[in-house]
Amino acid sequence: MDWTFGIALLVGFAPVFLLMDMVLKNYTLPRVDRPFFRDTTFFGMFTVGIIEGAAIAFAINILGLLDSSMALIYMVLMAFVELMAMIVVMNLRRFRGKSDSIFYGYGLGLGVAGGMATGFAYLMMMAGSVDAGFPVDWTSVIFALIMSIGMAMIFGSSGCIIGEGIARHLPMQFMMQAAIPLIAFNMVFSVLPGAAGVIYIAALIAMVIIGLIFFRRNLMMNLPAIVREVLKMNGEKRDDIPKSR
Repeated sequence: MDWTFGIALLVGFAPVFLLMDMVLKNYTLPRVDRPFFRDTTFFGMFTVGIIEGAAIAFAINILGLLDSSMALIYMVLMAFVELMAMIVVMNLRRFRGKSDSIFYGYGLGLGVAGGMATGFAYLMMMAGSVDAGFPVDWTSVIFALIMSIGMAMIFGSSGCIIGEGIARHLPMQFMMQAAIPLIAFNMVFSVLPGAAGVIYIAALIAMVIIGLIFFRRNLMMNLPAIVREVLKMNGEKRDDIPKSR
Protein backbone atom coordinates (compact mmCIF):
# COMPACT_ATOMS: atom_id res chain seq x y z
CA MET A 1 0.00 0.00 0.00
CA ASP A 2 1.20 3.53 -0.83
CA TRP A 3 2.39 4.95 2.50
CA THR A 4 1.45 8.47 1.47
CA PHE A 5 -2.14 7.54 0.66
CA GLY A 6 -2.43 5.42 3.82
CA ILE A 7 -1.32 8.32 6.00
CA ALA A 8 -3.62 10.67 4.07
CA LEU A 9 -6.55 8.35 4.90
CA LEU A 10 -5.62 8.43 8.58
CA VAL A 11 -5.24 12.20 8.56
CA GLY A 12 -8.50 12.66 6.68
CA PHE A 13 -10.67 10.39 8.81
CA ALA A 14 -9.23 10.53 12.34
CA PRO A 15 -10.87 13.90 13.16
CA VAL A 16 -14.09 12.73 11.49
CA PHE A 17 -14.45 9.65 13.68
CA LEU A 18 -13.51 11.57 16.82
CA LEU A 19 -16.22 14.16 16.17
CA MET A 20 -18.66 11.43 15.23
CA ASP A 21 -18.18 9.70 18.57
CA MET A 22 -18.18 12.97 20.52
CA VAL A 23 -21.66 13.92 19.32
CA LEU A 24 -23.45 10.64 18.62
CA LYS A 25 -22.60 8.80 21.83
CA ASN A 26 -25.18 10.92 23.67
CA TYR A 27 -27.97 10.01 21.24
CA THR A 28 -27.59 6.25 20.92
CA LEU A 29 -27.02 3.10 22.96
CA PRO A 30 -26.03 2.73 25.76
CA ARG A 31 -26.68 6.38 26.77
CA VAL A 32 -30.34 6.18 25.71
CA ASP A 33 -32.69 3.20 25.56
CA ARG A 34 -34.11 4.19 22.16
CA PRO A 35 -31.56 5.65 19.72
CA PHE A 36 -32.46 8.90 17.97
CA PHE A 37 -31.34 7.55 14.58
CA ARG A 38 -30.62 4.30 12.72
CA ASP A 39 -26.98 3.27 12.45
CA THR A 40 -27.44 1.70 9.00
CA THR A 41 -28.95 4.87 7.54
CA PHE A 42 -26.37 7.07 9.23
CA PHE A 43 -23.42 5.13 7.84
CA GLY A 44 -25.13 4.89 4.46
CA MET A 45 -25.25 8.69 4.35
CA PHE A 46 -21.69 8.82 5.64
CA THR A 47 -20.56 6.64 2.72
CA VAL A 48 -22.41 8.83 0.21
CA GLY A 49 -20.71 11.84 1.76
CA ILE A 50 -17.27 10.27 1.30
CA ILE A 51 -17.98 9.77 -2.40
CA GLU A 52 -19.21 13.36 -2.73
CA GLY A 53 -16.23 14.76 -0.83
CA ALA A 54 -13.72 12.79 -2.91
CA ALA A 55 -15.45 13.89 -6.13
CA ILE A 56 -15.39 17.56 -5.04
CA ALA A 57 -11.70 17.38 -4.11
CA PHE A 58 -10.94 15.72 -7.45
CA ALA A 59 -12.89 18.38 -9.35
CA ILE A 60 -11.17 21.26 -7.53
CA ASN A 61 -7.76 19.73 -8.25
CA ILE A 62 -8.33 18.66 -11.86
CA LEU A 63 -9.86 22.04 -12.78
CA GLY A 64 -7.06 23.88 -11.01
CA LEU A 65 -9.47 26.09 -9.08
CA LEU A 66 -7.06 26.71 -6.21
CA ASP A 67 -4.20 27.53 -8.59
CA SER A 68 -6.19 30.10 -10.54
CA SER A 69 -5.91 33.85 -10.08
CA MET A 70 -9.67 33.70 -9.42
CA ALA A 71 -9.33 31.04 -6.71
CA LEU A 72 -11.16 33.18 -4.14
CA ILE A 73 -14.23 33.56 -6.36
CA TYR A 74 -14.18 29.91 -7.39
CA MET A 75 -14.06 28.72 -3.78
CA VAL A 76 -16.93 31.02 -2.78
CA LEU A 77 -18.99 29.40 -5.54
CA MET A 78 -17.80 25.95 -4.46
CA ALA A 79 -19.38 26.53 -1.04
CA PHE A 80 -22.80 26.57 -2.73
CA VAL A 81 -21.91 23.53 -4.83
CA GLU A 82 -20.89 21.62 -1.68
CA LEU A 83 -24.12 22.54 0.13
CA MET A 84 -26.31 21.78 -2.88
CA ALA A 85 -24.65 18.38 -3.20
CA MET A 86 -25.78 17.62 0.36
CA ILE A 87 -29.30 18.96 -0.22
CA VAL A 88 -29.75 16.80 -3.33
CA VAL A 89 -28.99 13.69 -1.28
CA MET A 90 -30.99 14.71 1.79
CA ASN A 91 -34.07 16.10 0.03
CA LEU A 92 -35.79 12.72 -0.28
CA ARG A 93 -39.30 12.14 0.99
CA ARG A 94 -38.08 9.64 3.59
CA PHE A 95 -36.03 12.38 5.32
CA ARG A 96 -38.49 15.29 5.19
CA GLY A 97 -40.02 16.31 8.50
CA LYS A 98 -38.10 13.66 10.47
CA SER A 99 -36.01 14.49 13.53
CA ASP A 100 -33.40 11.86 12.67
CA SER A 101 -32.63 13.73 9.43
CA ILE A 102 -30.52 16.09 11.56
CA PHE A 103 -28.19 13.20 12.41
CA TYR A 104 -28.15 11.86 8.86
CA GLY A 105 -27.15 15.31 7.63
CA TYR A 106 -24.35 15.29 10.19
CA GLY A 107 -23.17 11.92 8.88
CA LEU A 108 -23.32 13.14 5.30
CA GLY A 109 -21.29 16.23 6.18
CA LEU A 110 -18.67 14.21 8.04
CA GLY A 111 -18.36 11.94 5.02
CA VAL A 112 -17.82 14.93 2.73
CA ALA A 113 -15.14 16.17 5.13
CA GLY A 114 -13.38 12.80 5.20
CA GLY A 115 -13.38 12.45 1.41
CA MET A 116 -12.17 15.99 0.79
CA ALA A 117 -9.59 16.04 3.59
CA THR A 118 -8.06 12.75 2.43
CA GLY A 119 -7.71 14.04 -1.11
CA PHE A 120 -6.14 17.35 -0.13
CA ALA A 121 -3.96 15.73 2.54
CA TYR A 122 -2.57 13.40 -0.13
CA LEU A 123 -1.80 16.33 -2.42
CA MET A 124 -0.15 18.29 0.41
CA MET A 125 2.07 15.35 1.36
CA MET A 126 3.01 14.62 -2.24
CA ALA A 127 4.08 18.24 -2.63
CA GLY A 128 6.21 18.16 0.54
CA SER A 129 9.90 17.34 0.65
CA VAL A 130 10.75 13.87 1.98
CA ASP A 131 13.67 13.28 4.31
CA ALA A 132 15.73 10.12 4.00
CA GLY A 133 14.26 7.27 5.99
CA PHE A 134 10.72 8.72 6.12
CA PRO A 135 7.95 7.90 3.62
CA VAL A 136 6.39 11.38 3.88
CA ASP A 137 7.21 14.93 4.92
CA TRP A 138 5.99 15.07 8.53
CA THR A 139 5.58 18.85 8.42
CA SER A 140 3.05 18.35 5.62
CA VAL A 141 1.31 15.69 7.71
CA ILE A 142 0.88 18.11 10.61
CA PHE A 143 -0.41 20.87 8.34
CA ALA A 144 -2.77 18.41 6.63
CA LEU A 145 -4.09 17.26 10.00
CA ILE A 146 -4.86 20.84 11.03
CA MET A 147 -6.71 21.33 7.74
CA SER A 148 -8.58 18.05 8.27
CA ILE A 149 -9.75 19.10 11.74
CA GLY A 150 -11.16 22.32 10.32
CA MET A 151 -12.91 20.47 7.48
CA ALA A 152 -14.45 17.90 9.83
CA MET A 153 -15.95 20.63 11.99
CA ILE A 154 -17.20 22.92 9.21
CA PHE A 155 -18.70 20.20 7.00
CA GLY A 156 -20.13 18.23 9.93
CA SER A 157 -21.86 21.41 11.09
CA SER A 158 -23.01 22.27 7.56
CA GLY A 159 -24.50 18.81 7.13
CA CYS A 160 -26.32 19.13 10.44
CA ILE A 161 -27.80 22.47 9.34
CA ILE A 162 -28.90 20.95 6.01
CA GLY A 163 -30.47 18.04 7.91
CA GLU A 164 -32.36 20.50 10.12
CA GLY A 165 -33.61 22.32 7.04
CA ILE A 166 -34.90 19.07 5.58
CA ALA A 167 -36.54 18.17 8.91
CA ARG A 168 -38.29 21.55 9.02
CA HIS A 169 -39.22 21.50 5.30
CA LEU A 170 -37.07 24.61 4.74
CA PRO A 171 -33.94 23.32 2.95
CA MET A 172 -33.01 26.48 1.02
CA GLN A 173 -33.46 28.78 4.01
CA PHE A 174 -31.15 26.64 6.13
CA MET A 175 -28.70 26.27 3.26
CA MET A 176 -28.19 30.03 3.39
CA GLN A 177 -27.50 29.78 7.14
CA ALA A 178 -24.82 27.18 6.46
CA ALA A 179 -23.40 29.13 3.52
CA ILE A 180 -22.03 32.10 5.47
CA PRO A 181 -19.47 30.22 7.62
CA LEU A 182 -18.65 27.79 4.80
CA ILE A 183 -17.93 30.69 2.44
CA ALA A 184 -15.62 32.21 5.07
CA PHE A 185 -13.89 28.83 5.47
CA ASN A 186 -13.46 28.39 1.71
CA MET A 187 -12.13 31.91 1.30
CA VAL A 188 -9.37 31.18 3.82
CA PHE A 189 -8.78 27.78 2.18
CA SER A 190 -8.23 29.50 -1.18
CA VAL A 191 -5.25 31.35 0.32
CA LEU A 192 -3.28 28.18 1.16
CA PRO A 193 -1.72 27.32 -2.25
CA GLY A 194 -0.11 30.75 -2.62
CA ALA A 195 0.79 31.24 1.04
CA ALA A 196 3.97 30.39 2.92
CA GLY A 197 5.46 30.68 6.37
CA VAL A 198 3.46 32.57 8.97
CA ILE A 199 0.60 33.38 6.56
CA TYR A 200 0.19 29.69 5.70
CA ILE A 201 0.05 28.67 9.36
CA ALA A 202 -2.29 31.55 10.20
CA ALA A 203 -4.65 30.47 7.41
CA LEU A 204 -4.75 26.89 8.74
CA ILE A 205 -5.45 28.13 12.28
CA ALA A 206 -8.18 30.44 10.95
CA MET A 207 -9.84 27.46 9.24
CA VAL A 208 -9.89 25.57 12.54
CA ILE A 209 -11.26 28.58 14.43
CA ILE A 210 -14.09 29.10 11.92
CA GLY A 211 -14.94 25.39 12.05
CA LEU A 212 -14.76 25.30 15.86
CA ILE A 213 -17.10 28.27 16.33
CA PHE A 214 -19.66 26.82 13.92
CA PHE A 215 -19.35 23.30 15.33
CA ARG A 216 -19.65 24.37 18.96
CA ARG A 217 -22.73 26.48 18.26
CA ASN A 218 -24.58 23.88 16.20
CA LEU A 219 -23.51 20.51 17.60
CA MET A 220 -22.69 21.23 21.23
CA MET A 221 -25.01 24.10 22.19
CA ASN A 222 -28.02 24.05 19.85
CA LEU A 223 -28.47 20.39 18.85
CA PRO A 224 -30.54 19.27 21.89
CA ALA A 225 -32.97 22.17 21.45
CA ILE A 226 -33.22 21.55 17.70
CA VAL A 227 -34.03 17.86 18.21
CA ARG A 228 -36.63 18.79 20.83
CA GLU A 229 -38.27 21.35 18.53
CA VAL A 230 -38.48 19.01 15.54
CA LEU A 231 -39.92 16.24 17.72
CA LYS A 232 -42.52 18.70 19.04
CA MET A 233 -43.34 19.73 15.48
CA ASN A 234 -44.13 16.07 14.77
CA GLY A 235 -46.21 15.72 17.94
CA GLU A 236 -43.54 13.68 19.74
CA LYS A 237 -41.84 14.17 23.09
CA ARG A 238 -38.81 12.56 24.70
CA ASP A 239 -37.36 13.07 28.17
CA ASP A 240 -33.92 11.63 27.39
CA ILE A 241 -32.62 14.41 25.15
CA PRO A 242 -29.11 15.37 26.32
CA LYS A 243 -28.48 18.81 27.76
CA SER A 244 -26.59 21.51 25.88
CA ARG A 245 -22.85 21.76 26.54
